[in-house]
Amino acid sequence: MNDEQIIGYLRGRHRGSFDPPPGALNAVMAAVDDAPAGQSWFASFVPLATIGVAAALILAVIYGLGPYTGPAPDPSQQPSIAASPTPEAPSAPSPSATEPDRTDRSLTQPGDTASLPATDAAGEWGTIQLERGDDLGGYPDAEITADTFLVEVFVVYDARRTPEPAQFGTPDWAVRPTDASPDRFFVIEAQQFERANGIGLRPAMPLGVYPGAIDIFTTPTEGRIAFAIPVRDADLHLELVYRLGDDEQVFALREPGPAPEPVAVATPQPTFEAAIAEAAAKAAALFTEPDVCANPEDGYVLSFPDAWYTNTATGDVPACSWFTPSFFEVTTPGVTPEAIWISINVFDGQTGYTSLTEIFLNEQLEIGGRDAFRVEFNPNSTADPDYRGYHYVIPLGENGPTISAGTSTDQADDYLLAKAVLDRIMSSIEFAR
Repeated sequence: MNDEQIIGYLRGRHRGSFDPPPGALNAVMAAVDDAPAGQSWFASFVPLATIGVAAALILAVIYGLGPYTGPAPDPSQQPSIAASPTPEAPSAPSPSATEPDRTDRSLTQPGDTASLPATDAAGEWGTIQLERGDDLGGYPDAEITADTFLVEVFVVYDARRTPEPAQFGTPDWAVRPTDASPDRFFVIEAQQFERANGIGLRPAMPLGVYPGAIDIFTTPTEGRIAFAIPVRDADLHLELVYRLGDDEQVFALREPGPAPEPVAVATPQPTFEAAIAEAAAKAAALFTEPDVCANPEDGYVLSFPDAWYTNTATGDVPACSWFTPSFFEVTTPGVTPEAIWISINVFDGQTGYTSLTEIFLNEQLEIGGRDAFRVEFNPNSTADPDYRGYHYVIPLGENGPTISAGTSTDQADDYLLAKAVLDRIMSSIEFAR
């Protein structure tokens, strides 16, 4: 490449007469010298292409400024024009772990709802509705793991066909950290708490495992699940996971925040059956040291707890008629003292009950060799629905007299214990005639 070739190329690109400005030829030649050698098929065209670039710069100057008329510049003072390096393409961002799609899947606030298809290998078999409950420090009527708090979710399955496999429900769900780390990784399974009422989402409706023995198309398949979150992990983002074999659906469940205050568990009330058993055990213990009393007027002898008290004959009341665990005095003859838990009365004729009487127990048995009846009743449940009376009725003849031995919720401070003691008194009674 020489000066004449360059001038020829420039004159060919310029309309009209053309004289390159001083120093232009040196600049073009420098650009050609700096062009990198290539090994591709178009390598032979690089010098002309480089000339074109340099010439284009010169022509731009000529068109913009007109012919050069100044003194010739000192070539030693002209800066060389180096070919600009080809700009590098921006590097692609490094790949990152794929985040689960949580679009419209936030259950971080109480009352938030979401829905999703219920699917199996064959496709969609129904839908699932979710409702976020409160964070709870526990239940007053159910024990939870120490140093944990609860997050509740109410789940409603709506099946349009039987899934395969058929089982679904509580085991489908779990909670885990959104951003797990080696030292903060866990999976919390859904729990069922059997409750009747109180705080929380529909406490009487725990989610089950279906189908079981029910028809999933006619019986609701819905209920509450709860997750016991360790208090130490309250500072983590948590997500709810619906597990579908090797696949899963993910919902944002909780943002970092303080755990709720613990809820004290109320002392559970014993069941009625347990209370009856406890009263029977107490009565048995009392009768390990029995005492004996007799009513010669009515002709019976019986045993009662030595730790209890009975009466001597007073006024019209025969001896061995009243029984109680506390000391008492007779202040008004013929009137039963308030301290008395159990009374035995003998009267002429027979006993019966009005149409208002509500009967809870009515059975025939033998007491002291005689036919007898044991009855538990409320004489007027409309007036006092909580009242209970418990009586043994023993006819001593076809038309009387009749012994009635009984207690009631009005008489005894501990009605169940009084019943249990009365049972043992009556099982010990013996008649002289």
